[in-house]
Formats: sequence, C-alpha cells, structure tokens
Amino acid sequence: MSNAYVLDLNYWGVSNTITNYGDKTLSTKNSNGINNAILWAAQQGYTEFVFPKGTYLIDETIPIQPQSFMTINLGGSTLRIRNNGLASYSVICYKKNQVFSRITNGIIQGDRYNHDYTTPGQASTHEWGMGVLFPNIVDTTKGEGTNTRFITIDNIEFLDFTGDGVSLFSTGGALYTTTTPTKTYAITFESGSISTTDGKLLADSSKIRSNIFIDLTNSKITKWNTFGIYGDISYQSVGSEIDDTLPFDIIFYNSNGTFNSSLTNIDFFDEIPLPDGATSAKIVLHQSNIPSSTGNGLTLRSMTIPKFTFIEKCHIHHNRRLGVALQGAKFVWVKNNDIHHINGTGPSAALDVEDNYALNQNLWIEDNFLHDNKLQLIFVKGKNFHVRNNKIERGIGITGYPGVSKLFIEGNYIKDTGINIDGECVISNNHLHRSSVIIDNGTTEPALVDNNMFWNSSLSVRRPKAYCVSVSNCKFTIDSDYNKAISGAGFTAGTYPQTMTSCMFEGYLASTSLIFNGDNNAAEGWSYNNVLFLNTKKTVNNNGGIKIPRGTYTNCRFNNTGILSTNKQIEFIGCTFTWDGYNLFNFSSNELARFINCIFYGGSSTAFYFSAITQGRVELINSLFEYTNATSTSSGIIDGSWGNVSGGIIIIDGNRFKSKLSMKAIDCPSLTPDQLQITFINNTLEGSITYSVDKTQMPSFRNNTINGIIDPYDWSTSVPTSGYFKLGKQILNRNMAIDGFMGWTCTKEGFTDNFITWQASKVYNIADKISVNGYVYYSTVWNAKTSTTMPVFPTSPLYSTVNDIAGMPIWTANTTHTVGDKVLPSILTNYYYECTKAGTSGGIEPAWGTSSTVTDGSIVWTRRTIQVWKLVGAKALFKKFGTLS
Repeated sequence: MSNAYVLDLNYWGVSNTITNYGDKTLSTKNSNGINNAILWAAQQGYTEFVFPKGTYLIDETIPIQPQSFMTINLGGSTLRIRNNGLASYSVICYKKNQVFSRITNGIIQGDRYNHDYTTPGQASTHEWGMGVLFPNIVDTTKGEGTNTRFITIDNIEFLDFTGDGVSLFSTGGALYTTTTPTKTYAITFESGSISTTDGKLLADSSKIRSNIFIDLTNSKITKWNTFGIYGDISYQSVGSEIDDTLPFDIIFYNSNGTFNSSLTNIDFFDEIPLPDGATSAKIVLHQSNIPSSTGNGLTLRSMTIPKFTFIEKCHIHHNRRLGVALQGAKFVWVKNNDIHHINGTGPSAALDVEDNYALNQNLWIEDNFLHDNKLQLIFVKGKNFHVRNNKIERGIGITGYPGVSKLFIEGNYIKDTGINIDGECVISNNHLHRSSVIIDNGTTEPALVDNNMFWNSSLSVRRPKAYCVSVSNCKFTIDSDYNKAISGAGFTAGTYPQTMTSCMFEGYLASTSLIFNGDNNAAEGWSYNNVLFLNTKKTVNNNGGIKIPRGTYTNCRFNNTGILSTNKQIEFIGCTFTWDGYNLFNFSSNELARFINCIFYGGSSTAFYFSAITQGRVELINSLFEYTNATSTSSGIIDGSWGNVSGGIIIIDGNRFKSKLSMKAIDCPSLTPDQLQITFINNTLEGSITYSVDKTQMPSFRNNTINGIIDPYDWSTSVPTSGYFKLGKQILNRNMAIDGFMGWTCTKEGFTDNFITWQASKVYNIADKISVNGYVYYSTVWNAKTSTTMPVFPTSPLYSTVNDIAGMPIWTANTTHTVGDKVLPSILTNYYYECTKAGTSGGIEPAWGTSSTVTDGSIVWTRRTIQVWKLVGAKALFKKFGTLS
C-alpha cells in the first residue's frame, strides 16, 4: 500500500465515533478535515485514500469531494449524514469534473428516520437527500461541473436517504436559444441544403438550412471541444414544427469563412465534436417545412454530462425516492446490485431515467436484484438502454414512456410484476413468472418480443400502428399457479394488426378467462405463423379459453384446444386441428372464415357447428377431414342447430372426407337456401362417408366423388320422385340402351316429391313440408300447431311466408269461450292463445306478456306459437332428352 494514504484522524481533526447524530460541530470538523486530507493526498500523488474503520458524521452542507485519479476506500466505515432539515444534501458530491475516481468498501447512510421534514423555507417534499450526487447546479466560475469520466462506485451500502442513493445530473445552460425569455441568438432556417464536401449552398426543396452562422467560439465549447443541438424546456422538445426523428447535417467553417469539414446524419441531443480550426457552423435539417418561431425550440448547448459511470456491487435500500437516478448521463453501468424497499415519496423506484430527458443515453442495467420497491425501473426519455440478466420481483417492474427508443430488455427473470412499454423496445430471452408485459399505445415505434417464457404470465399488444410489433418464439404455459398472477395470463391482440411467429400456448385457465384473445372491433387482422396451441381445453366445459381474433393463421397447430370461438374475419392456411369430445368451431356471427389446405383429425365430434349465423361466409377449400378414430356416427363433420341459422354462405370446395364409420360429411337436413346457402363442389367422400342436406340445397352439389362415383345423385333409372331441381337440370338414365334415351331434363323448377297437404290443428316441426295447389311450403317453427282454417298461401316470390292464423279472431271483451277456442292479441306477436279453462273474458285485454298462461276474467289462456309457412318451390316437371338411335 505504498501509494495509499490512511487518514490520520488526529492530524486532520476527524472523529470516527458518534454520540450525537445532530452534532453540527463534529460534522463540520469531519467534512472539512476529510476534504482537506483528500486534497492533500491527491497533491502528494497518492492514488488511494483509506478511512480507518468507524462511523463518520458528515455535514449536510459540506459534502465529501473526491479527487481525480484516486480511490476513496472507506475500509468498512460508515459515512453518516448529520440529522438535518434540508430538502437537499449529499454525503459525497462530484462537481469538479473528476475523472478516474472510485468510491468503495463501506456504508453511506442518510438521516431519513431522523430527518426534520418541517424546516421553514425548505421544499416540502424533502426528496433530494443523496448519497452520491452529481449535481445539476454548479458554479462554473469556480471551474465546477459534472463532466465526470470513469467514476466507479462499488461495494457500497446506501440506505436511509430522503432522496436517492446515487443521483447523476448533467449541467450546462443554453448558449444560443430560440425560445423566450432567454432568447439571445435565433437559429432560424431557409429552404435549401449545403454541400457536405465544400460547404456551398444548394437548392433542395426537401431540406432546410440555418440562415445564420452558429458561433462556436464560446469558451465552454472550446474548453470541452464539444457541443450539441438540443431542445428547450429541460432540454426535451426541439419544437412542434421540427421532426426530431430525422437526423441533421452540420457543416463547419474556418474563421475566414472557408469550408472546414462536415458531419452527416447527426441526432438531436447527441454530442458533436469540435473540429480543429472550426469557428462556426450551419446545420441542414432533413425536412421541407420551415418552422415558425413558435414551432422552433432548438438550443445550442455545451453540456457537462457524467459519462462512463459504474455503479457495481452495491446494496441500496430504504431510501425514500430512488435507488439510482439518471437525470442527464451517458454511458452508465449499474451492475450486480441489490436494490430494494425504495418508497416514501415519488417515484419510489430502484432506478429512474427522467430529468434532462434525451440527454440520458447508453445505460446498462445488468445482473441486479431489484425487488420490493414501489416501482423498479422507469425510463421517461432517452435511448440505448439495456436491461439484462436481472431478477426483478414485486412492485411495478419496468415502465418505458413514449420518448424512449432502443430499450433492450433481455435475459431477465421477472416475477410477480409487470412490464409496460410505450416506446421502441426489444424484449427477448426473459423468463416471466406470474407477470405481465404490455406493449402499449403511447407511440407507433417498433417493438420486438422474442424468445420469452411466459409462465402464468400475460402479453398484451396495443400499438396504434399496423405491423410495427413482432412477437416470435415465445412460449405461454398455464398451470394452476396462474390464479396468483398479478394480471391474468395469456395473450391479447390489440386493434391494429401485428405479427406472431413460432409461438406456443399450453395449458388452460380454470376460470372464464381467455388465454388467447383479440379485439372484437379490430378493423384489420394479425398474421399468425407456426403457432402451436396444445391442451388448452378446460376439463369442466370443453371450452378452451381461446377466442380466435381477426387475422390470418398460417401453418398453425391446434391440438386438444377446446371449442374455438371466432369473430369477424379469419383465415387458416395449412393449419392442423386435432380434437375429440367437443365441437371444434362454433360459428355464430362470423363475417368470414376461410380454411385452405388444412387438416382436421377428428374423433367422433363435429368440426364445424353452426348456430345463429347471420350473413356470414365460411369457405372450406382443399382441406382434409380424417376421422380414422371415429367411434360414433351421431354427428356430422359439418353440423349445426339449423333452426337458429338465419343467413350466410358455406362453400365446401375440393376437400376430402375420410372415416372408418359411415359419418356424414355434412348433416343439414332442414335448411333452405335463404337461411344458409351451401355450395358443395369438387369434394371426395371416402370410406362410407355420406351426406344429408335439405332438398333445396342439392342443386349446389356438383362434381363430387362419393365412394368412387362422380355425382351419383345425377343418375336415376326413372324420372326422379324425390328432390329439388333447377330449371334445365339433367338426370342421366342408368338404363341407357340402344334406341333408348340419355335421361330427363327439368322443364319446371321445383320438387318432385309428393308431400302431404295442409291439415287443420296439426303440429308441424321445422323442415316439415306440405303441398298446396302445386306449390311446396316449409315449416319454420318448432312444435307449432296450425289453425282450424287453411291460410291463403302465397305463390310468389320464393321464400315468402304466411302466418297460419286464418280463422282466429282478435280477442274481445266480455266474451264466452270454451276449451279449444283460439284468439289473437290485438297487437300481433309470434303467439296466439288457446282457451284451456272455459269462461268469460274480462272487460280489459290482459297483458299477454311472456308467461305460458294468462288469466282473463274467468278464462285461462295458454300461449301457443304461431306456425309460419315459407314458400320453397313448386312441383317440378321433367321431359326425356337425348334419343339414342
């Protein structure tokens, strides 16, 4: 230790014992003595200053000031601030532009629990009591500033501060500014550019240039050989009419006005080195509009900014405001620290990157344990921030505001907390446990979420711009522990479409929550590629907690997912579905669902179930439906509650249907084309697969191969006696012979069946058909009885309807009725009422309501559903065609 100086307590009048933490005399002597000793040691060439072990009371107005090229070794000692009532103080202060300085090996303690928060004249928050401070207020006339370089703070315990453990500020005012009231030198613009090779003015309507020379001879600039183009309020805004997302060029000139050199594509808030010999400059902005004075907030500054600061292996805890504050710093490493229990006054975070905004650049937060703070990490503005390999636990985890760019969150273990990012970011290789990630809508900047493990954790993407977010290689695993998560689990797709690639969802939520969800009001759809859904079916109700949000799904796999609920427009290309024991897709109000080149491996359950679909469209194209493990034929591969279906189109084109049992490819025996139009073409039905559809749907069946025969329904041995046929439809003769004929042609569209005629007081169900005067009608109501008088049936247009209420009187007052009499309310509904207890009606029409029975005077009426008939066609006529001779 030949180059280390050990503090001589007696010589410098310093004490390392404390009996009274409010002793002003002791703190003053200690602060002055230590500073004098450090300065002397530096002047003597010592590179290390060592404290004898003990506790040193430091005065709140006289912080310790390290020297350049020196290590302050506390030797296990404690530097304790005197109990005081100041809103601002620091134990150690870097304000002499120090370089290559280190503080290590001890404890630095505040007076939080003994502080006087009521001192007159002090700011009420008392939030600026610091352990180590790089101040924002300095006396430049004394050579003060925070242009520090290579400062290391390691192996220190910081605790009990009214403010922060370590706080870094930049300092330096505006040299030239466009804003009032400090407007001294306006940076104004004109249209055009400047050559970066010779400094000559150029005509260029896409750019603007400063129309004055910017003076670079200011003493601050020449002292540090650096300057920058910044903004106005707290160095934040460059002006509403200047696009700070675009770079600018700067052209330097010598004192005689000749060209010196140039730099291109410079960012605002970055430091610009002063070239040798350059005394002035002009800048060129990469925008066409010339800003007005109110929209121009540019300032020229020569800042003193802490750079290359290392905070390592420190224990920071129980401060009121922050563990570490970056309020104008560049190239900072915060590594291998334990920061916890920061709370008491806002923001109460482990680390906050805030004031001086875009001056904060190049920060590495690595291998720390951040936990039990109200907030962990806050990034308000700046760029190039790296959060790597930390454990972040409890409290709000990471918050990134819209002004943040190039935020990298990588390799962390994040538990029982959350990440909410509005700015540009990369979130990769993290393990999240019962936590949440929100890519929020505060900006349209890009975000990448890649290779993360979401264990009982959630991801929500809300960016207000299409395709600026990519989610890839992530795994979402759900188990019973999910109910302890802070905000649920799974994935939510926002309104604007983004991309998801090579992700996996496994497990299910026991509640009604969704693990895969989307915005019903989304105007566009996401792109999902190679996404696997595995065992997401809930055990209690076959639901999977998956709502398929609007988008295109390519090469995705759905294995034992539970019922899939879709909304708006979806498209599946090359996807594979494996399921059994539940209906795979349940369509109710889709706009469009398209399946192309998909594979459906079913057990015995329906692939597509339709209920109450309204004006939707479903397309099944070139897909395979394979039921090699079928154990039942009770369900169709395509099936539905057809009585509830009120519109839409199904196109089934070029598919293969295979089963070891005689299942139905489509089972739709009671649906007319005005309810749902089915087109069934170019399909192959193998292995005893059959079909069942309403006769009115058969004209749209063509070019299908059914057990090796193309369109077997187009052949007959006689004039068809069953089915619905369009005008011109040809049925081929199975018994063609020499001098015979080829078949029969439909000369009048309609049915060939012989249906029963209408009957009074008879119960009909949906799809029951009757024939009246050469026309066929279809029952549209379940379990409804006809009237006693046949209604007048319409003969046009097709699908027109008639209520079966002929002969039923309107209810009248004081009228005697016997059992079986029928009446209609004065305001017609879907019901009539049948007398089931004889008597006399009352003087006022009863409130029919929704009850099954209504008392009216001494009568009891029982509600009955009115049967409604729909015209579905006429009797068809056929003639022979194609004489063979």
